[in-house]
Amino acid sequence: MADLSEDSTIEWEAAQWVACRMGGEAFDEAGFDAWLAGDARRKPLFDTMWRRVMGADMDVALGAYRQRRRARHVALASAAGLLLACTGGYAAWPSVELFLAQPRHYASAEGGIREVVLEDGTRLTLAGGADIRVRYTGYDRVVELTQGTVFADVAHDARRPFRIDAGKARITDLGTRFEVSSNPVAVRVTVESGAVRLGANSWFGDRMDLSADQVAILTGSELSRIANVGAGGVARWRHEWVEYRDVPLSQVVYDLEGVSPLRIRIADEKLANRRVSGRVRLTDPVRQIDNLSVIHDFTITRHDGAIFLSSGKP
Repeated sequence: MADLSEDSTIEWEAAQWVACRMGGEAFDEAGFDAWLAGDARRKPLFDTMWRRVMGADMDVALGAYRQRRRARHVALASAAGLLLACTGGYAAWPSVELFLAQPRHYASAEGGIREVVLEDGTRLTLAGGADIRVRYTGYDRVVELTQGTVFADVAHDARRPFRIDAGKARITDLGTRFEVSSNPVAVRVTVESGAVRLGANSWFGDRMDLSADQVAILTGSELSRIANVGAGGVARWRHEWVEYRDVPLSQVVYDLEGVSPLRIRIADEKLANRRVSGRVRLTDPVRQIDNLSVIHDFTITRHDGAIFLSSGKP
């Protein structure tokens, strides 16, 4: 039988450190640091696995182990020893069960809204071309948001944490209703009630707890708070059409950005404070911005993955 390659040994070890991190046992910080220091390839591999948690990298590592589990090689013995030492043998089972769970796929059409009720009663509202994959086990409830926007009304289950992974962000529910908006540049989280924990989907990222009406954005590895929303200001797009009466343009733009494929930025404060009235379809942000530019005499430019609004015509 073929020996474990050096690469597959590192993959297996990285997978075990991921399992250690998720297993609920005391984590061996010194041992982990020593493992990272032993090979420059380990940290980026671990970080990639941790971001994906149970994605393709873990599949390769576990597959390599299953195919060679009868081999009596020092590399495999070392990896198995690591598993037993840090997880007590079976503590990694929740991670493995999550990996093996068959995901359920849901999506919303561009410009449309879709309601999804999950098996535990959790309600998800999708918009902005949202695409999600849902995996439930006896230990975890995980939603992967690959694009678009989702509003989650989470059913409480103390035994099974609920989280949403969106790009480089991880949002852990602490019993709440909240919105997650993901575009290629940033992830925005807004809490309607209860609390969530937002952080980088990585072992090495910061985390921030948010409560009702609070908003935060993760851009790359930078986590920052922005101004709170007012009462009724979370995920207004759920109503599709909203009637505005003498509100600042910045409020309408904030609501449109929730389902926009690109960030929307207002260049100056005077334009941001321009008063707006009328009926706006929030699920069609790009066209609505075009319409508003004609009515309120501002210029639209697109660059660096964002839409910029500035006073006057070009």
